[in-house]
Amino acid sequence: MAKSAFIQDITTASFTTAVVERSRDLPVLVDFWATWCGPCRALGPILERLAEEYGGAFVLAKVDTDREQALAMQFQIRSIPTVMLFKGGKVAGGFPGALPEGQIRSFLTQYGVVAGGGTEIWSDDVATRVVELRAALAADGGRTDLQLALAVALADAGLDDEAAVALEALPAAVYSDPAAVRMRARLRLRALAAARPSGDAVGAGLEAIMAGDVVTGLDRLLDALREDKGEDSPPRQALVEVLQAIADDSVVREARRRMAAILF
Repeated sequence: MAKSAFIQDITTASFTTAVVERSRDLPVLVDFWATWCGPCRALGPILERLAEEYGGAFVLAKVDTDREQALAMQFQIRSIPTVMLFKGGKVAGGFPGALPEGQIRSFLTQYGVVAGGGTEIWSDDVATRVVELRAALAADGGRTDLQLALAVALADAGLDDEAAVALEALPAAVYSDPAAVRMRARLRLRALAAARPSGDAVGAGLEAIMAGDVVTGLDRLLDALREDKGEDSPPRQALVEVLQAIADDSVVREARRRMAAILF
């Protein structure tokens, strides 16, 4: 039964229609939760309040993982709460854990979801997106969410020096946002890769990761770590940065496990 026009309890049977298909017209934020989960009880009211405040900019779909175990398995939910944003019929982004409200607002803005029933659409072309975000900030310089979005866009555009300055200038409310932390790590990874000699195993691993082949990149860095386990060794330093840059929590946990097996 619907809790409100903007908040729905979702079952396995209704998921395709209420989440996947609906997200083709309107962003759907899915909250995987359980009644016994303390962080879920902290996060849930924040998400529900934002759904009402945003007035139709997105729909909040709540999935009780105890009742809907098939959905939890389908989306490989390993910890709760886990939040996923569906747009255009597929997962666009998400985050694990109970984030503070400010970081949730920044997350929504990053994906173009704004209060008032509208959705900000930024260009897919990263250079154009930088121009759009600069203009939006010129009109409303107090929006910390736009400051973060611009910093990320600058990094995506390869403007690393400008991105680094923008990331360090972020206000406290969004400085520790996961997107900002990951982007600062990505910039450090680029610098590390650029400093490695041609044919170097660490450099090859970093290049694979930055090209999107995370599995191969991690394998190469872990192989390099077996050869050089020093506390300040290049592969160890690279892995520390890589694990901050990866958004997939399950990949990070597995890589940490493998690192521990090599080091200890």
